[in-house]
Amino acid sequence: MSAAARLGVLVLGALTPALAFANEEPGGPLHFEEVLQSVKAHDPRIRQAVAQLRKAESKTMEARGAFDPRIDGDGKILTGAYYDTRSADVELRQPTTLWGSEIFVGYRVGLGINERWPTYRDDQTLSSGEVRAGIEVPIWRGGLTDPDRAERARAIQLEEAAGQGLSAAQLNLELAAARTYWSWVGTGRNREVARSLLDLAEQRDAQLRRRLKAGSIASFDVLDNERILLERKAFLVAAERAFQKATFDLSLFFRDSEGLPIVADAQRLPETLSVEPLEGLSVERAVDEVLACHPELERARAELEAAEVDQRLARNELGPELRARFVYSRDLGALTDTDLDFTLPGNVYEAGLALSMPLIFREERGRAGLARAEVAEKQARVRLVSDQLRARTLDAASAVEAAQQRAKLTDAVVDTAAELAEGERRRFEVGSSNLIFVNLREQQAAMAQMRFIEALALAEIERTRWETTTRVQCGDVAR
Repeated sequence: MSAAARLGVLVLGALTPALAFANEEPGGPLHFEEVLQSVKAHDPRIRQAVAQLRKAESKTMEARGAFDPRIDGDGKILTGAYYDTRSADVELRQPTTLWGSEIFVGYRVGLGINERWPTYRDDQTLSSGEVRAGIEVPIWRGGLTDPDRAERARAIQLEEAAGQGLSAAQLNLELAAARTYWSWVGTGRNREVARSLLDLAEQRDAQLRRRLKAGSIASFDVLDNERILLERKAFLVAAERAFQKATFDLSLFFRDSEGLPIVADAQRLPETLSVEPLEGLSVERAVDEVLACHPELERARAELEAAEVDQRLARNELGPELRARFVYSRDLGALTDTDLDFTLPGNVYEAGLALSMPLIFREERGRAGLARAEVAEKQARVRLVSDQLRARTLDAASAVEAAQQRAKLTDAVVDTAAELAEGERRRFEVGSSNLIFVNLREQQAAMAQMRFIEALALAEIERTRWETTTRVQCGDVAR
């Protein structure tokens, strides 16, 4: 190994502790499935998406809380006035999603401290108090929707968007992990090719020097081979650096049980590489399914529906606030021997209206305009994502077929180029060729191997791209 290459290895050893507290112990071949499991279990980006989903779920719970029943109560004693009173009031209210109505039941008691005298106040009751029940219904604003119902509907849609965002993040990370993993495999194999190419030049250098001593060749051939040797050493240094970078990149996806990045050992490179043919691509069906329920599109649609909720709320708030109230009450218990007792017994029915309305509606009209613009933006987003997914699916199908075809073709070139290089070396040994042609044939054989490795890696990446693009889940059934 050259001094520069040794220096690169030393630098790698110095930088490794910054990425993980301990390097991975050498084991069996590292396959992509193992990297993918690490991504699903420990990748911070997945955990970030999960945390965002948990936040959305909590927001939904908070929004649903607006429809929880609530109880209000108060009690007081009034003394020092001309008429002293004691009173208590408790009421249970239940907001509903039915036209924004709210039902309530309550109980109150109001008596004078001196029961022989009336209180002359609204809280006067018989001895056992008063029960009541009623309903409040919005007539205009708040009928079709109101802030509480809108917040709940918006939160549900944003929770759906966060869930789809998690699914999209998993698919995107799987593709990113595949690209990084196969880059690691490819650069690792290319490093071996570069090392083998250098070994050939080193072996030939020893042979040429023996032949020079024997006087069978000129020193020119030795000098030319030294040039070749230096070029291949530089080529190996570049290959070593590319592999080191790919190893560092892979550590962001390959983590230990504590979630710390692992610098994979070179001994874990797969020993054999092959491409399994991917047949029977149903592109049209895949496009239809992707456009039906791909996570990225579903997220955009959920965000659009959340914006439409805001638009409906803003439109509803352009009207006046008109509320109707219906209440039934009845006093219970014995008379209190006051002059007001005769007004308290019996059923009491109450109906009323309350009106509140701004005069210019500038705030409401501003919110409505903002909501319309937000909906238009989300609609454009849905259209863009749909068009992008259509193009991505078609491109993925084309790419995976081309990559597999390229892998087959480059595989056929490798053996031919290696055979030509071996034949050229034999011709050189018997004096029928020269170093220029030997070097050219060896470089061609090495390039053929590297192109084959690159084609294999690309075929696997494109396979993963096709799978992650078309792996959609409509309802509860994965397609």
